[in-house]
Amino acid sequence: MNLSSTRWQWMAFGLAIFLAGGCATKQVEQQRDALIQENSELRNELDVARLAVEAANSTISDLETQLSSSLARPGGTVNAMATNTGFESIPGVEADRVNGQITVRIPGDILFSSGKIGLKKSARSTLDKIAGIIRSDYSEKTIRIAGYTDSDPIRKSKWADNLELSLQRAAAVHRYLQKQGVNPKQLYAAGHGQWKPRETKAKSRRVELVVVLDE
Repeated sequence: MNLSSTRWQWMAFGLAIFLAGGCATKQVEQQRDALIQENSELRNELDVARLAVEAANSTISDLETQLSSSLARPGGTVNAMATNTGFESIPGVEADRVNGQITVRIPGDILFSSGKIGLKKSARSTLDKIAGIIRSDYSEKTIRIAGYTDSDPIRKSKWADNLELSLQRAAAVHRYLQKQGVNPKQLYAAGHGQWKPRETKAKSRRVELVVVLDE
């Protein structure tokens, strides 16, 4: 075997090693990207579950307060209508009845992805239950649908500001409830942006339905 032939063999061997290394690197990158995506999805599911637990705890606390207040009145009896709005049984949703109106709070992270106005598939189950209760129990009542955001400024999405985003999210809920048979004459949508925050950013991102009982 001459020197030239040996040299070409070594070059071919080196090229094969290089290509094999490149393929291995690409596979590692693909596995890494898949793990990053899976981690992101798991984090999102965890956030939704955490919000549902917080909402449930808040509802329990509100009901305990109302119960204590009712028992402290003369006679010590509880008015069932004062605590039972029909919305309490929906997972992840807060509901309370105060001063002639019912406020139903839905965490924004259950309804929407960050910066988006399209409803998540998982949101439809929640809104379907709400629509059913409205049709059966509050079909003659005016319902305000109000969108709220946290204080983080808009950076990547197409919305001009948080006010526009909150209004578009309220409108998305309005349209969905209408499709589920709620009379659109009952509904109107409004956006409040970041100006009515709650205790945390996660709780600030929300849509509230206010059922006006005393009209």
